[in-house]
Amino acid sequence: MTKDLLNAGQEAAYDSIEEGKSIFLTGSGGTGKSFLLNLLYTLLPKQTGRKVALTALTGCASLLLHPKAKTIHSWAGIGLGTDPVELLVPKVKKSNKARTRWMGTDVLVIDEISMMTPELFEKLDQVGRKVRRNESTPFGGLQLVLVGDFYQLPPVVRNSETTSFVFESPLWKDLRLTMCELTEIVRQKDAAFQTVLNEARIGQLTKSSLRILVKRMGLDYKTEKIQPTMLFTRRAQVDTINMKYLKELTSERRSFKANTVFDPVQATKGMTDKDPYIQEAVQKLDMNASYTPDLVLAIGAQVMLVTNLKPQVGLVNGSRGVIVAFEPAKCFDEKEKEKEVSLTDSSLLLPIVEFRNGQKEQITPITWEVPDMPAVKRQQIPLKLAYAITIHKSQGATLDCALIDVGSKTFEYGQAYVALSRVKDLESLYIHDLDPQAFRAHPKVKEFYEASKPIHT
Repeated sequence: MTKDLLNAGQEAAYDSIEEGKSIFLTGSGGTGKSFLLNLLYTLLPKQTGRKVALTALTGCASLLLHPKAKTIHSWAGIGLGTDPVELLVPKVKKSNKARTRWMGTDVLVIDEISMMTPELFEKLDQVGRKVRRNESTPFGGLQLVLVGDFYQLPPVVRNSETTSFVFESPLWKDLRLTMCELTEIVRQKDAAFQTVLNEARIGQLTKSSLRILVKRMGLDYKTEKIQPTMLFTRRAQVDTINMKYLKELTSERRSFKANTVFDPVQATKGMTDKDPYIQEAVQKLDMNASYTPDLVLAIGAQVMLVTNLKPQVGLVNGSRGVIVAFEPAKCFDEKEKEKEVSLTDSSLLLPIVEFRNGQKEQITPITWEVPDMPAVKRQQIPLKLAYAITIHKSQGATLDCALIDVGSKTFEYGQAYVALSRVKDLESLYIHDLDPQAFRAHPKVKEFYEASKPIHT
């Protein structure tokens, strides 16, 4: 990977980081923020010798970002982060791995910064100052790359009716961040759709954009072999719909249960999945991961790929398909052969998926590393039922086709925009209901962006 792959906006952001500046990297969905971060992770250490750590606020986002990315909580060694700083600092210092990460990192990337609370942001700063023994400098002197779009979903604040954004913290000003806003949309190549998205992002849809969206209503998608994924606000709705459609299939259902497996090189003698610490770590991963711990499939089931399987032929995270058969495992890669677990049993029947782009592929199990336990991995088939997913879970992903309901129901600020921006083009978008009032931008966010001066537009 080289800088030649970057557009002008991405290159300007990269150059700022290369110069040693801490930056706030922002831009609407589909402007190539994740692509830039992946190149940064690969290229910057080679060019400058600086070590880059990739983190994100949630497990889903970290898995979407890069296989080596961690949640910021895991990387920082702060657990849930609910303890006061006075307890967090000794906790981090006692952990060799966490302390090594803090001391051995030069550039810390935090994706989904828009969903972080000011309280957590300030705790991380204090931990960084104390662990790195540099209390006079924010984050102990780490160069920061804060990434996110405040027009998307706001922070989840429990026991509070007021949403506080991380840019409201005095620390945000102290960091003197260079704001780099990416404006060239690389996910959507449809100029008309780009305009719609830009207007939806700031909550100001024009009549012409509304007309474009109205044309996507009432379309007959039921004759399509690959059905659009329905996006909903609540997980309970999603689970109900996925099970409803699965039960309607007359074909035999097959279950695939995620396994805990151990790296033969790094695992210590006597390591077992009955260990309570391992069980707790696995449980946390299962709750946040993109895979489904207990996956039930059947011929005819609508599914989504949850990993970048074969990007060269368009089989990436978010690719949609349908189960057309179950066949004995053809082969596994060399790493998988080492793992003597039921999922890799040669007698196991694995799903054959026909994807929207016409590709047919047998989907074999892959592994996900358990955070802070390099010897422990979870193994599962990288598919999930895709009749419906939550808008929160869709954030950061690109869907082949989606059905969204942006009617009169109460939407969070940014939620309708996130739903709309999950697809590449208008042809992939189906709308069930449409209320222009659903597209709302938080007043604080609008004020923040209007007052900020990006290095380019």
